[in-house]
Amino acid sequence: MKQVFQKTWEVHSFDILNNQQLNPVRLVDYLNDTAAHHSESLGYSMETLFHKGYSWILLSWNISINRWPRLREIINIETWISQLKRCFAYREFIIKDRQNKHIIKASSRWIFYDINRHKPIKIPVELSHLWLIKKVEACSPSIIDADLFQQSDGPNKEQHYFIQEQDIDVLGHVHNSRYIDWILLRKPKIIKEKYSLKHLQVFYHHEIKYPGEIIVHQKIFPQKNKLEYLIYDQIWDNRNKQRVATIVVTQWTLDT
Repeated sequence: MKQVFQKTWEVHSFDILNNQQLNPVRLVDYLNDTAAHHSESLGYSMETLFHKGYSWILLSWNISINRWPRLREIINIETWISQLKRCFAYREFIIKDRQNKHIIKASSRWIFYDINRHKPIKIPVELSHLWLIKKVEACSPSIIDADLFQQSDGPNKEQHYFIQEQDIDVLGHVHNSRYIDWILLRKPKIIKEKYSLKHLQVFYHHEIKYPGEIIVHQKIFPQKNKLEYLIYDQIWDNRNKQRVATIVVTQWTLDT
């Protein structure tokens, strides 16, 4: 067993945006798939867990981007477990280019879930013993605590979206990368065309299921003479307007 698992990816044409850079939604899919390959290499594939009545549910992403991989670029993703705490696992990621430079760092938090009893449970010993813990956090800086996000008088834009069948994962919930897709599609055109996403944080509070409708509340905060933007998105399940399902915070910088 190794502390760090590695997998190589090539950025294909169906993984990119119009600017030839990797789509952030596909980035998250790469990270998810790399984590799945790591577990599979230890004898605990997603299918194996399902047969045993278990699953992992993602609670948060914290992703910092130095630069985005481009079309046909070969990247190497490293992942490891930095901490296990009862029913929680903390998984880290580093993405490197061909010159071995760190271009993206990510930290994530997961909870172990009993599918049949519909509740989290302590990670079984036979599973937790498979990982060699590397107590290093890949992405520690956070933007969620910025004071301006607490402002109630900021510009607030509301948008609606009907959930599609293709949004759903094997547990019947909206797949974690789809939330990111929803909020990126609803960014102002000037930000998508003139700015680069440099930091992404996602906090999943409650699952959303199909069929249904979501409401995105978006607040945009220009910084430094509009050289940078901080954007705060709340995703609400329209069937339950009393609680926020997901919070997504992004930082964008002007392309030079």
